[in-house]
Amino acid sequence: MDQKRLTVTEIDDLIDHGQIDEAEEALIVIYRNNPDFADVCNRLGQTYYHKGDYTKAREFLEKAVRLNPDYTEASLNLAVTLNEMKQYGRAKEVIEQAQLRATRKRTALDPFIAGKLANKHMEIGDIYRELGMFVESIDEYRKALNISPGFPDIQIKLAVTLREIGMTDEALDILTKAIEQRPDYLDTRIQLGITYFSRGFLDMAKEQWELVLETDPSHTKALMYMSFLKKGTGIASNNSGSLT
Repeated sequence: MDQKRLTVTEIDDLIDHGQIDEAEEALIVIYRNNPDFADVCNRLGQTYYHKGDYTKAREFLEKAVRLNPDYTEASLNLAVTLNEMKQYGRAKEVIEQAQLRATRKRTALDPFIAGKLANKHMEIGDIYRELGMFVESIDEYRKALNISPGFPDIQIKLAVTLREIGMTDEALDILTKAIEQRPDYLDTRIQLGITYFSRGFLDMAKEQWELVLETDPSHTKALMYMSFLKKGTGIASNNSGSLT
């Protein structure tokens, strides 16, 4: 087998099946070109551990942790290696540091960073939606809102996408809650009205658009939809939730 063509998965398989020399050879090839990859250092550390060369194992595992202090697996591998070297105090210190970092990672994100992450998920969701991949789009919008729950523009995008695939009940729930959080965000009321309209609840749709016009009498969409209703289209309100 040409070692230069081995993937990380293939190298892991070699380690798992006890083919340590082959794994070491493949990893050294990668390491020469990428000496600052924590993943490669961690795997090299594992190979040397399995070969009983704990000094080399510690060297590479310590480097992996230096390169990526949040690399829990490398920290655990380092602690195991240190235990084998009877450096129990140092092993305990490594584990405690890893646990402390893991605890800190569970704390709330800085609002600025959280906003940037949420926007990235929203952008990916937009791409999926444009491609007609609605399930994937919804998943990205949910991820965005999980990071930053109060973003009304993302709430609207999630609700609209849900509405487009027929999940209008959830769309209504999201939009209603969004209005409770930000009653001044008029686009939410516009979309809530459209969602009511799609279910045949014309009076409820009209109520939302009228509320928009109370705040902004020149709101283009609200005026257009109200004009549509006033002209009479033969569409009647149907309490069953469908258009007649």
